[in-house]
Amino acid sequence: MTKTLLIVDDESSIRWIIKVAFEQEDICIVEAANGEEGVATAHQISPDMIIMDFKLPGINGWEAAKLIKDKLPDTIIIGHTGYASSENKQDGIEAGCTDIVNKPVDLEEWENLISKYLI
Repeated sequence: MTKTLLIVDDESSIRWIIKVAFEQEDICIVEAANGEEGVATAHQISPDMIIMDFKLPGINGWEAAKLIKDKLPDTIIIGHTGYASSENKQDGIEAGCTDIVNKPVDLEEWENLISKYLI
């Protein structure tokens, strides 16, 4: 069965790298470029997993994660951030992220996370 992965990141290059890395898998990849779009898309498609950047235009990734988890509590959300203080990570977990990883995230780490939570 095809799984759905939503990538929420304002950097198109990050979305592209993740998309290209997993396009051969049995994964439907959907993209969103900001927090509001990510929330709306998640509520519309109910993805199996979301990769959520923290620093986004409009609402940040942790605020978006909370809004998504309010309606889709079983959705796996992996937060990634370049602002990885212990307080920021804790805020992400409290908002509903399943896991938080530090930027830059290499492809091997994404492969491990997607294998762990999605495949």
